[in-house]
Amino acid sequence: MTSSSLSGSAESTNAPLLRGKPREDSRVVQFCSILRAKSKSKLFEALFRRISPLDSGFENPDLGFTPGSDPVPGVPYTDIEPNDVVIDVRSPSEYEVDHLPEAINVPLLDDMERSRVGILYRTEGPLSASNWALSQLRSRFKWFLEQLLSKTPPQSRLLICCARGGDRSRHVVQFLIENGRSSYQVVGGYWAYRVLVRKKLDETNYPNLWVLDGLTGTGKTRLLHAISKTRPGSVIDLEAYAQHRSSILGDVGLNPCSQKSFESSLAQHGHCFPNEKWYLVEAESRKVGNREIPTYFWDQMVPSPRIQLESDVDTRARILVEEYRTPEGWEPLIKKLDDFARFSDLSKENIADLVKDLRNDQPESVVKYLLEHHYDSRYQHHMKIDSVKLKLIVQEPEDLAEQVIQFLDSPSKAHTL
Repeated sequence: MTSSSLSGSAESTNAPLLRGKPREDSRVVQFCSILRAKSKSKLFEALFRRISPLDSGFENPDLGFTPGSDPVPGVPYTDIEPNDVVIDVRSPSEYEVDHLPEAINVPLLDDMERSRVGILYRTEGPLSASNWALSQLRSRFKWFLEQLLSKTPPQSRLLICCARGGDRSRHVVQFLIENGRSSYQVVGGYWAYRVLVRKKLDETNYPNLWVLDGLTGTGKTRLLHAISKTRPGSVIDLEAYAQHRSSILGDVGLNPCSQKSFESSLAQHGHCFPNEKWYLVEAESRKVGNREIPTYFWDQMVPSPRIQLESDVDTRARILVEEYRTPEGWEPLIKKLDDFARFSDLSKENIADLVKDLRNDQPESVVKYLLEHHYDSRYQHHMKIDSVKLKLIVQEPEDLAEQVIQFLDSPSKAHTL
């Protein structure tokens, strides 16, 4: 990882989580099961012998390869350096859930293939799963190696990562080394990084944490973005981490991430910016969409002092229309409105009228109706008025950002504007 990495600090380097022998991958057996059966060694060797030579720097591309169980050179996550290239050989869906921040996905098996291997492993045993995995790898292994090496400058240290530092990464490293390309296994794989993330979330303190509050549409998110241009370490953008605006309609035009990815982003921020003069986070419920705010951070948010944004409904409607308009027009919002009745007091007839207005390109009227009949009453109920130390009338985000920064840089001047 570069500056956004959890590696490199004395604190994380001493973490005991990388000690001991990592547990091997058990379900994805594209390499592992082959190694445990002598009868499969020759088949695996034949697979590698039939791979066409690559013009990628292999000294002996025709060298046969017989996988073994010996250890390969390893690098703990905490020792990854900025110029290292990390290749994640897990399937695309595993990678999408979460991954090392440095990692590039070059999957050995795609999602359907990985699923098929798992089914065969459970229903017919490891030998059958191995045979089928090999049949897939034979046709794509040249592509795999070309992809892997095309993303790795010759002078870079090449690190291979899988789920737990098991057979998937170990045998790729073994093959590369035997063919003249120096490479290393990420010790413990993604799992070791995940343990570091959890540890970081459970111990990171945010002194002088402030919460940015205000009714829906007051432009809290765009103000955070304006502040982050000059104070990136001071802004904790939970909605950006979750890829969700934290409401029933909050995923319109976005692609919400997994809980693990959400936690990784928060942990990375805490690691990279530990000594800011102050921190600012947008007011949220315990969940941002379906992503739950980690307990230790939530416990710091709840009692924190607040800055409150205020605006008239017309301005708020304009801001929300800008935020929710997508390249596909209003269709994504219309699809979400179909489910809105389940989470609100609006009738199906109300929803039908709103959909009609959107199809007639009248989004402002739709937004105003939702604010007045759903969002405002619910949000006002949860606002912590007693914790507000500064109130600001909504204006251009750059102007607001300047006022907020000045206020937080000089807390002794706190007053209501």
